[in-house]
Amino acid sequence: MNYIKKLTAVLTMLLVVLCTGCGAEKGTPPELLVDGTSLIVGESMPVDLTQQGFETNDLGAMILELPDRSWTSAIFLEKDGKNYCSLTLVNDSKESKNVYSCVIEEVGFFSLDGENADLNITLNGANPIGMTEEELKAAYPELEMDDDESSEWKFHNLDSGSYSISFQCHNGVLTDIDVRHEFSKSYEAK
Repeated sequence: MNYIKKLTAVLTMLLVVLCTGCGAEKGTPPELLVDGTSLIVGESMPVDLTQQGFETNDLGAMILELPDRSWTSAIFLEKDGKNYCSLTLVNDSKESKNVYSCVIEEVGFFSLDGENADLNITLNGANPIGMTEEELKAAYPELEMDDDESSEWKFHNLDSGSYSISFQCHNGVLTDIDVRHEFSKSYEAK
């Protein structure tokens, strides 16, 4: 009888592990090139980009390091005096880290219909800047289109497990792009 209880407990634990693992599909990271430099959300760090002439800029916030188990979205990626995008950096370790050594979990491109319309970015083989909503759908066939006809703002999403790309359009014009890898928001925001 004791053997059956142990076997049932082991099988139950195995079932829980298998079911939990099934729901947590990792997915494939988007292929993101910023001015020809590869940036992999969930893997790349700002230090990886410094060799290509990029720097981080915190716009005077003086964020040089992140405490343990924390994140910030107050960092920008800059090159030759131009802000390319905002970065969400995560320190998932148990000690403070220099921001250059933290993982980039999210990249936000903004003002793509204005001051940043000339950025050199490629997402999964195409530069989406300047594309219409129809052109976005053609370039990204798996794109889930926002069909809310009552709103002048639309959010079109492309998901792959824990990775996502969100294209924000205003009156049919692409304005912003967010490229994300899921991370624990239970970490403290800085």
